[in-house]
Amino acid sequence: MPDSIDLGSYSVFVPPDPFEDHVGPFYYRITGDARQAGSVHCVLPTHERHGNYAGGVHGGATLTFADYALCLVAGRAADGGTNTAFAVTVSIAVEFLDAGRVGVPLEASGEPLQVTGRLAFARGSISQQGKTIALWSGVCRHIPRTKAMERKDSASATAPVVVQSVPAGFDLLSNASIYSRHIGPSYARKEADGASLAQPTLPHMCNSGGVLHGGYMMSFADSAVTRAAALTTGMAPSTVAFAAEFLSAGTSTTPIATRVEVPRHGKSLAFVRGLLEQDGRKLLSYSATIRLRARS
Repeated sequence: MPDSIDLGSYSVFVPPDPFEDHVGPFYYRITGDARQAGSVHCVLPTHERHGNYAGGVHGGATLTFADYALCLVAGRAADGGTNTAFAVTVSIAVEFLDAGRVGVPLEASGEPLQVTGRLAFARGSISQQGKTIALWSGVCRHIPRTKAMERKDSASATAPVVVQSVPAGFDLLSNASIYSRHIGPSYARKEADGASLAQPTLPHMCNSGGVLHGGYMMSFADSAVTRAAALTTGMAPSTVAFAAEFLSAGTSTTPIATRVEVPRHGKSLAFVRGLLEQDGRKLLSYSATIRLRARS
């Protein structure tokens, strides 16, 4: 299978999505009935900016692509492929089967499982050159796109301009991965049983509805869980499984922060959980299983 895909028959999301444009671009194509399995095919060309410490695709980039695929598969199943529904992730679980390679496109497809009046359920996979590297499943809430855009315009008109600063005691992660640095500067503080991280928010971290993108929040959380595992164990971490529940919408006006706990770890695995907040408001609850290896 070639390392490139002819994207001439693919589309980018309309209206523009700031975070997906910043990380991607992401592409999709719908063939046949959008309510049928395999009808939606997504592509993420990978570049150096998607890299982790080991030179592979960062887990946060894979999580963002999984979130993109879930919303495309579930959202288009809800509206029959008309792009009139705005899909918002409620929960998602991703299992990492293998590492992705930078420079080779990631592909995703899925299967709509059920659509109700408010929710859409779907599952699927992410592959690279025919090899499955991740499995995903999740639930989206679907609302009329016109309603989501009205909320965005209203919020944009009243959003204050605020100079953001991180809490005292946090140090800049100057050695963060390429992908993490591409998103924006983050700050960390070691805790007795894990770590805390904080990050000022920027407009490019939002989705097309004007609130923080789910893939952005999971990217930040994935960086946090691996950082906490590394600080706690002294070993090299990589994410094996990640699950998240979205509790509330965030904005690009104040920093976000997360506290990661490592309640248990052994010689090869660590189990972590965390809560991402903004101004005391809970945005994302998440947990992960981390593989541990000796540092080379």
